Amino acid sequence: MTEHLPVSARALRRVPLVGRHEELRVLAGHVTGAQAQDGPGGAVLLTGEPGIGKTRLLDRLAGTCPEHRVVQTAGVRPEARLGFAALHGLLRPFLDGLDTLPPPQREALGAAFGRVSGTAADRYLVGLATLTLLAGAAAVRPLLALVDDVQWLDPESADVLAFVGRCLHGDAVALVLAGRDDRDGPDPFDGIPVLSLTGLPPADARDLLAANSAGRLDPAVADRIAAETGGNPLALLRLTRTLTAEQLSGTAPLPAALPVPGPLRAHFQRRVRALPAETRTLLLLMAAAAPQESAERWRAAGCLGIPAHAADAATAAGILTREHATGFRHPVFRSAVYWGAEAADRRLVHAALAAVTDPVRAPDRRAWHRAEATVGLDAEVAGELEAAARHARAGGGPAAQAAFLLRAAELSPTDRVPRFLAAARAHLALGNPASAQAALDRAETELGPGDALLRARVRQTRTRVDLYSARLTGIPARLLDAARSVAESDAPQARRLLVEGLAAAVVGHGGPGATTPYEFAAAVLASPALRPTDSAPADLLLRGLAARLHDDHLSAVPLLRRALQAFGSEPLGSEPLENGPFGSEPFENGAIGGEKFGSEPFENGAFGGEKFGSEPLENDAIGGEKFGSEPFENGAFGGEEFGGEEEPGWDGVPLAVLALFAAEDVWDDVGGRAACTRLAGHARDTGALGALQTALMVQALWDVRAGRFGAARSGFEEAAELAAAMDLPPHGPAQQIELLAWSGREAETRAAAAEIAEVWERQHGNDDFGDRARACLAVLETGLGRYPQALACARVVMEKDRPGTGTRVLHEVVEAGVRSGDHRAAKQALARLEERAAASGTPWAKGLLARCRALMADDEHAEAYYAESVELLGRTGIVTEAARSRLLYGEWLRRRRRRGQARDQLRTAHRMFAGMGAVAFAERARAGLAATGEQARTRTGPAGRALTRREREVARLAAGGVMNADIAVRLFISVSTVEYHLGKVFRKLGVTSRRHLTSVLDAEARLP
Repeated sequence: MTEHLPVSARALRRVPLVGRHEELRVLAGHVTGAQAQDGPGGAVLLTGEPGIGKTRLLDRLAGTCPEHRVVQTAGVRPEARLGFAALHGLLRPFLDGLDTLPPPQREALGAAFGRVSGTAADRYLVGLATLTLLAGAAAVRPLLALVDDVQWLDPESADVLAFVGRCLHGDAVALVLAGRDDRDGPDPFDGIPVLSLTGLPPADARDLLAANSAGRLDPAVADRIAAETGGNPLALLRLTRTLTAEQLSGTAPLPAALPVPGPLRAHFQRRVRALPAETRTLLLLMAAAAPQESAERWRAAGCLGIPAHAADAATAAGILTREHATGFRHPVFRSAVYWGAEAADRRLVHAALAAVTDPVRAPDRRAWHRAEATVGLDAEVAGELEAAARHARAGGGPAAQAAFLLRAAELSPTDRVPRFLAAARAHLALGNPASAQAALDRAETELGPGDALLRARVRQTRTRVDLYSARLTGIPARLLDAARSVAESDAPQARRLLVEGLAAAVVGHGGPGATTPYEFAAAVLASPALRPTDSAPADLLLRGLAARLHDDHLSAVPLLRRALQAFGSEPLGSEPLENGPFGSEPFENGAIGGEKFGSEPFENGAFGGEKFGSEPLENDAIGGEKFGSEPFENGAFGGEEFGGEEEPGWDGVPLAVLALFAAEDVWDDVGGRAACTRLAGHARDTGALGALQTALMVQALWDVRAGRFGAARSGFEEAAELAAAMDLPPHGPAQQIELLAWSGREAETRAAAAEIAEVWERQHGNDDFGDRARACLAVLETGLGRYPQALACARVVMEKDRPGTGTRVLHEVVEAGVRSGDHRAAKQALARLEERAAASGTPWAKGLLARCRALMADDEHAEAYYAESVELLGRTGIVTEAARSRLLYGEWLRRRRRRGQARDQLRTAHRMFAGMGAVAFAERARAGLAATGEQARTRTGPAGRALTRREREVARLAAGGVMNADIAVRLFISVSTVEYHLGKVFRKLGVTSRRHLTSVLDAEARLP
């Protein structure tokens, strides 16, 4: 069963397929593996130059899989600015199952397809909904989805299909994509296996020529044609129709240069120019129109006085197909027709199309046609484009949104700055900082002396471009100036500017003459935009962190504790969390757009993307968007409306990271963990995968401190899988340095620290990450008993005293200072610890304080302090530190020859450290226990192989009683994929039911 959806006709479909045996074998294996649910499956991308035979291979594949349900679609240039257009074509047969989707997925897909109004279509949720629909259909009958001409897909459809392709595993779904191999810019399909098509081998090329030549074909002529065309099947066939019978037979000489230009376009343009004028106009109209809108094309032709029989000449010339008189035989014909026409002629057909396009049913297409038919300024058309941008935003189409806004700004007699600014933010949401910068430059040239608020927003957006490109220098100062300029007129906007600036100041070093964190904090506290009555978590964090930097730790504690409490009680709102520039992948440039509009008409969304004349639009790249790279998730402009309304929520600052700073600074593990769990749950529920990735990284840190190294590894790996699904660069060991340090994996920890020093500190100026690396190195050195080295690392962090790390490292300085004989450093750290722990008052703070006092006390008082530390830390979720207190207490008892009591503490410490996988500390406990005359028991893991990262996550949720359907929703995979992984878990661990999972998972998690 093949469901042929709207696609353009292609050349060569009537010509028998010659050769390609190896390619067909590979594709057949791909389809078979997907059907078996244990082979490679997933997705594969066919690439090659125009005419190389990609479409023929897809056709042959569709015809040789009778057991599959086959669905097909293709990218077409006129639809490249219409968000989710191609995806709608692919999913049309499955939309009856829309009501079976989980509500967030159903709403997102409904919004994407215009079925639901007032809700923005989150692209990740659209991807999940697509995956769920396809997997559900494949549960009934294996599914083969074929997508041709991916270079002309609208960016939203391309990203969703790429997301689905990277997530398919264990589903009876084979996704085969095909596209050109000369796509410019970052590719949304990165990470999907590629099968590259080259020209036919000489023997196959000769066979194809012979089969399609009417007379005799001279072998030498065939060899020259094959060589000069590179074996391109389309070029081979075109030449057999261009050359005479005498030339093909070798009785007449061939031309010095065969008429086969590189991209074939010039060859096709010559054929178009030979047609009658009315036929050329009809072809131009067809090239500018959406292929599926046949009625629109004929109505527009009527407006232009073109008779229907004008298509006959194009059909006879082989430019249009005989089956569909409005279908081009090859996509290059569409390109040749459109770009070979005069600009005035293009405006003429766009005007005709605009006149016949329904403004209610297709407002976006009508607006763009009107824009392409306009020269100069036109307020009415600009307003229509802005309305189309709003519609695109609601439908989750940021590529169309950016293009509409930029064109609206260009056509606007007034209100140009807000539109250029909105276009810049849309481009940044696309992961295209270069185009965003260009739009900001144009906005800045339009600013007047009284535009203080707009100027502040331009500065704010420009700093986001800098953050996106890892240019931290000067950001705090610029944001501070912008905040001051609007503090009286727009306090919420000023607070957002201050939040972003303070975060940048805390995270990065500014260099000579830059605004320091302390100077910025002073300005925050003096700002009239900051009100003591504000109780939102974000505002409390802003005031608390500013107070921490400017005043002292004591004044900040109540504010930071209130902020953490507010995260657990205040509503987080309905909008998905913002994906910010300070997360796990803070400065990756993501996708820097698609192709220039000057070379391929409609390429990556260029629906006539040219100014009328010769200058191309400055929004060169609107394609190639990458999942999770954008800093303003679900809101495209950080929630800002085009007219300048107030932006809801925070713009781009991941709250999970700032909540971590606060929790570490006041030793509030309960509040910090709760805030992170709630933020992660909210991000998961709303499908904000970028924010979820950041929250998972922070959640994994809390798992490390809780001694749940297996869960932490799963969290890091899930975050890495999300990065892979969104086609972000893979996470390196630097992200997991705290887990590596506690695990005692020395070489990997040092390699991660070196990477942080080189990349994050030197290149990105991220001082906070560098301090965290040094704190982790202090843990590693202490576990290995290298106290001078531990002190050297920890002391630097203490002296900088950044929020979070500066407080959390104090107990490391005390222990390393005492053990290395530097009592001055230990006393300095203890004095600060005593002051801050008293202000915090949490068991975590008081337990660390008691341990540090024990380390520096005489024998008369030390034991009471150790016992107090063990008791207090035992009440917290910081199991790593609870185990360290027992280790130190046991070592103290052993040195005083109290072997029986020492064994109790060291035995417990060894059991705790070995159980969590803290190898170096476990070895210290084992050595201490051996010195008392007792040998530690060796722990063994399960007999089966260690689980993969995805298997661990599925097993953990299943062991917790989560049903398969809910596991699929939480992990962004299909139900059949859950079942696939769960079956492998059972086999590896040797269990037969979920009831037995819990008892073996902890042991499995300890395996390396």
